[in-house]
Amino acid sequence: MKRLVAAILCFAFTAQAEDSFQGYSLEEATSFRNEWTMDNWDEGGPLMRYVFLNMPEFWTHSIISRGGPVRELPLALREDVSAFETTTDNGQTSLADYVRESTVNSAIVLHHGLVVFEAYPRMRATDKHLYMSVSKGHAAALIAILEDREKIDVSKSVDTYLPLLASSGWAGVSVLDVLDMASGIGCLEGEDGAYSNPKRCYYQYEASLGWLRATEATMDSTFDYMATLKSHRPAGEAFEYTSPNTFILGWLAESIYGQPYADLLSSELWQKMGAESDAMIVAPRRGVPIASGGISSTLRDMARFGLLFTPSGRQKVQPLISDAALEKIQNGGRPEIFRANLDEDDGYVDGEAALHNSYQWDFVMNDGDFFKGGFGGQGLYISPSRDLVVAFFGTFDENGNGHEMTRVARQLAKSGLFD
Repeated sequence: MKRLVAAILCFAFTAQAEDSFQGYSLEEATSFRNEWTMDNWDEGGPLMRYVFLNMPEFWTHSIISRGGPVRELPLALREDVSAFETTTDNGQTSLADYVRESTVNSAIVLHHGLVVFEAYPRMRATDKHLYMSVSKGHAAALIAILEDREKIDVSKSVDTYLPLLASSGWAGVSVLDVLDMASGIGCLEGEDGAYSNPKRCYYQYEASLGWLRATEATMDSTFDYMATLKSHRPAGEAFEYTSPNTFILGWLAESIYGQPYADLLSSELWQKMGAESDAMIVAPRRGVPIASGGISSTLRDMARFGLLFTPSGRQKVQPLISDAALEKIQNGGRPEIFRANLDEDDGYVDGEAALHNSYQWDFVMNDGDFFKGGFGGQGLYISPSRDLVVAFFGTFDENGNGHEMTRVARQLAKSGLFD
């Protein structure tokens, strides 16, 4: 009876949170559409939130079609999860209050495949939100599936499969080094001016995709542009986060499968994981998908992808994410290259050192938990040992400030509530 009462109380909170955002009026939508430019859409505030929730209004895109039975996510809402005391830079507060009062647009917690917490303070449950770099995990999942089918050997160099790269800095770089963000390619996302200076390699990468404003120097084909890139250090030497690595993975997947990327996401992931809605992927120029950051879906469908890595989502004779693939994520990383190029304060979650990165996941902890984040505040935290998934969407405020849900997710995982 106590658990039933707790569930009813928690459901009351969730329903209230879902009802707190009723969508945009015509006047608001028109204002945001008129305000949008290629230069200001991701700078924070109400405009950024509107664009992230209404991506199809601004970007050419492809559909990731769902199909087959929907994987149900039964409600088993828990007051102890909603009331969990989180610790942030602003002090202690409950999970429910933190989600409601921060820049989190929505959040969900799944335990054993059941929804134990769910809130939508700044979007509707049916809205589709841009993932940004959380999308990278999907590209790596496609490569892992190809590995299981023995269609790709990640120890081989990428130019083995993509001959156009044979005379570039990618030549001799293993697929594994690309998966682990250790390609050594000198097109770094973290450089000063990477997104604003057209002279930067990374700027021209996104401009070739159509996600930054093109200049006279912008190449017409991102594939051709990849073939011009040079290395600036040996592959496998250091972790250096940059999205061209994910573009290569998407290109590999398309080339080996012989299908467009959106169709692959649909047939290999979306239809098999029981998605409830179609998703989309940004493809602004000539239909070339932005594999590194362009997926948009409901929060529940992002959480369903996370379930593929947990016991409750892998209860099949042949799970989509195999034992071998999960083992490589959790234990196949290289701690020595993860910290080789990090600043002293990087690579920590809530004060705890991450063990390594692997297969496009940002960090893997000592207990096997792993996480992927996206620009502005999206995130997917997975704890296979606890059968736990924490997924959330967010965007920056007017001052460019975000939230601390990655830290909160780690605290939740270690709280004992799910052991």
